[in-house]
Amino acid sequence: MKNQRTDIIEVCWELFFQFGIKSVSMDDISSKLGISKKTIYQHFKNKSDLVEQALEWQINHPRFSFQSEEVSHLNAIDQYIAFYKFVISQIENSCDSMRYDLRKYYPKLWHKFHRTNLSRFQTELAQNLEQGIKEGLFRPEINIEWISKTMARFYLNMAETDNVILEKEDISNIEFHKELGIYHLHGVCTNKGIEYFKNNFK
Repeated sequence: MKNQRTDIIEVCWELFFQFGIKSVSMDDISSKLGISKKTIYQHFKNKSDLVEQALEWQINHPRFSFQSEEVSHLNAIDQYIAFYKFVISQIENSCDSMRYDLRKYYPKLWHKFHRTNLSRFQTELAQNLEQGIKEGLFRPEINIEWISKTMARFYLNMAETDNVILEKEDISNIEFHKELGIYHLHGVCTNKGIEYFKNNFK
């Protein structure tokens, strides 16, 4: 059973993700939870402490993981399809200002959060590719390290403004991400894998 501290962290993360950090006040969080600000301050020193704890929680409880109970039992292609669906859901609900606020107001926390996510995601992508090879769905000669590194860096950096990878309208374009998924799977799949994903990747 979740405790009150975890409930507060989960709700504030959802608000940060939708509206950005700077625009979300402690009043907004307490109103969303139906509790007083005093109750929040019993668990967190201030908003900065809440942001830090929320990031730590998110690192340990990522919004998507190939190793989660919902995904880990699937074959490698279905795992990737689950990832694609997650990306689409995030595009439809995300707010650019959260990333901006983290980088501007909490740079040390942002760098730790970003590095940890990058390393974890690359590891999970590599495991997905290894699984696909074992299942006969992915080609055994693919370079797992290069593909996992490229995919991880692309997805986690595509919204960066310092080094523009995609235009904003491309990032939010669902058809773009669908074509990218098809491109990736065509590149790594065996004939067996291609036949499977053509029947299941909608």
